[in-house]
Amino acid sequence: MKRLSTVALTALLLVSAFCYTERSAHSEDAFDYNSNQVLHPEWFIKVTDWSFYTAARVAMLSSVTIENTSDVTYRDVRVKLLYTSYPAPVAGIIATNTTTLPVTLPPRSKATYLKGGMTVGAGEQSYKLSEIVVISATAVKD
Repeated sequence: MKRLSTVALTALLLVSAFCYTERSAHSEDAFDYNSNQVLHPEWFIKVTDWSFYTAARVAMLSSVTIENTSDVTYRDVRVKLLYTSYPAPVAGIIATNTTTLPVTLPPRSKATYLKGGMTVGAGEQSYKLSEIVVISATAVKD
């Protein structure tokens, strides 16, 4: 009797896990409020290239290329900038900054934004922007 209940419980758990995985992986509507494309935009938005400089201790992001691999439109992409410095004795990440990029990303797109430039905080001439990490974005229902 005890073994039968263990087998039944295991079967029930496997069936429920399979149903949950199938529902999450494939959605009829890309903008389902519970879909990964809405809940985790950072999985689908990648910053692939950028142009960065510092002038008079002001950090400027002069352009950024962003790829959106999802079926959802996003706006207000929140990113974390990781700065490094190469002169000795400092090595590795020396500063971070979080900012919101005022862009709208169409579904399945790759484009260059901020061609006019954007101030992203304070900096020094020795700062090098080593990485831009997407933290979040606002999904827009079409």
